[in-house]
Amino acid sequence: MSGSIAILQADVFTTRPFGGNPAVAVLDADRLDEAAMQRIAEELRAPGTAFVSASPRPDADWRLRMFTPRREVTYSGHTTLGATHALIEGGRLSGPQVVFDTPAGLVRVEIARDESGCLMWLEPPVPATRTPAHDVLEVLDAIGLPRAGLAKWARPAATPDEDLLLPVTDLASLRGLAPDMSRLAALRTAQHARGVFCVSRETVEPTSLTHGRFFAPHYGLPEDIVTGSVHSPLAVWLLGAGVLPAADGHTVFTAEQGDSLGRPGRPQIEITVRGGRAARVRVGGRAVTVLRGSLSA
Repeated sequence: MSGSIAILQADVFTTRPFGGNPAVAVLDADRLDEAAMQRIAEELRAPGTAFVSASPRPDADWRLRMFTPRREVTYSGHTTLGATHALIEGGRLSGPQVVFDTPAGLVRVEIARDESGCLMWLEPPVPATRTPAHDVLEVLDAIGLPRAGLAKWARPAATPDEDLLLPVTDLASLRGLAPDMSRLAALRTAQHARGVFCVSRETVEPTSLTHGRFFAPHYGLPEDIVTGSVHSPLAVWLLGAGVLPAADGHTVFTAEQGDSLGRPGRPQIEITVRGGRAARVRVGGRAVTVLRGSLSA
């Protein structure tokens, strides 16, 4: 790669600059190879960098690849929304939805426009959670959560992305976590797993349902600010634990994440239940542009 390339940085899952989770978007990435994409992501050090290019698939609008500072990921919720926001801001997306061709398959984002801007809704395949295949107690020790801090309102569960969902008793216990990042990275690498999402039902704002913290140091994210991808399995997990109503219909709730890092994010989650089971899950968020520029390389 030589020359310069335009970039846009937005804060996602917030309406205020310097809140939520930063995502960088490169909209004209057709001439970049994988090594160049990884170098750019490492240089910019945003939690997620999106590279948008033309897709050969007739059922997709754009090709999307996503990188943390350390590696490519197949799916990242806030990075996908950052790319969508950049397309809207660049005047390249005026319709009600966009379909991305990603390494994880097709990902659709629906766009609801209102007087406040755009609320973007991700709709991944309905996830299933399962009993973890590894030792949960080792993870508790690595993140510094005492056994008494593990709540009983849900059982620990693993997601399709190999994240571990852990119920925490209260907000004080959640705020008090101080993971040994080296130990956690080594443990989760050995477990062939991704992050650990610790969830409290006690929240900062009374209108929210959950407050979470997400740790994935071996992915270059010691603590992620707002993790869009984990909130769809979160909804299914909460449904199975009886926290959400099992009656057929739609439930929308607000989740909290990022407050411990001084960047509050508030994703919206919608779950549709049919026959007592999750039939559809959407994760929504807004974004605000904080930087436009060009990168020389």
